[in-house]
Amino acid sequence: MTDGTFIGVQPVQEIPGNLSGSREHALTLWPEIESYVAGIPELNRVYLVGAGGSLSGLNAAQYLLDRRGRTPVTSVNSDEFYYRASPGVGPGALVVALSAAGTTPETVRAASWAQERGAAVAAVTLNAEGDLANAVSTAFVAETGDGNQLLLQLVVLAILQREGQDVSEELSALAALPAAAETAVRAFEPFAAKIAENMKDVPVTYLIASGSLQGMGSTFTSCFLQEMQWMHAATINANEFFQGPFEVFDKETRSILYLSEDETRPMGERAERFLQKYSGETFVIDSRDLELPGIPQNQRSFIAPLVFYTIAFRLAAHYAAVRGYSLDGRRYMWQFAY
Repeated sequence: MTDGTFIGVQPVQEIPGNLSGSREHALTLWPEIESYVAGIPELNRVYLVGAGGSLSGLNAAQYLLDRRGRTPVTSVNSDEFYYRASPGVGPGALVVALSAAGTTPETVRAASWAQERGAAVAAVTLNAEGDLANAVSTAFVAETGDGNQLLLQLVVLAILQREGQDVSEELSALAALPAAAETAVRAFEPFAAKIAENMKDVPVTYLIASGSLQGMGSTFTSCFLQEMQWMHAATINANEFFQGPFEVFDKETRSILYLSEDETRPMGERAERFLQKYSGETFVIDSRDLELPGIPQNQRSFIAPLVFYTIAFRLAAHYAAVRGYSLDGRRYMWQFAY
């Protein structure tokens, strides 16, 4: 099937014990992030830069800044950012570069280039000693990927606050997130097991999503299914679904639908109606079903992407358990120069 690591069907790995602690640690960096953003001399555009799962991981931050902010923002692949060489990258620009390990060479080069051009550049990473953190003057370092996602939202909140907006409710919701996410993820486990068992051998996995959950969907299909399980998979925007992809769906097609609580929910509900009528089984992971104690109703859509990030990891763990392929195996990545 692949050159990957087959370890056989086995019990699912336990939920990591440091989820709450890593988020609590990220919250302690708010004063540092707030001070950094407030101290940028001029800020009139934001670039969110990353590659692979890091690029997908920027989506929720971009969505929040698009919805709430006056400062224009774009997210772009690291090499695209470097080779496009936009003249807007310079004084007045903030570049947020995301790389978990801090060793992605394209992201390191992009961040270094932007800093040389006079832009304010901040790295978000897990590695204080990595190439990315060493290449720029400012780095915010989390303990886990869940912490990185929280740091990105804190950067956006600092930008909104700089614009004069009140972000106290969002900060309070983030303070309640560690405990709420723990509850939500544990409650999701039986459904994760059901999805993996039913979707483990489909020819192609389609995941439909929109808005703040689009990036979380891409992380799951690209990083976990394609990269780690060697499965054909794709995430489709809920409106783009009706611009061609829906033509390949029939009663034999099984898929996953992420339903958000944000402003794009009608897009997902439209896709759901079609799938119920014309497609095979659809596994709907609805943000409204998440158990999020302590999170006010008006903050659920803001918090949901941070929980869906962990949900993607739990889904992947269940896929690995029922398919028998380790999440550590690779056929090409890190195996040789390419």
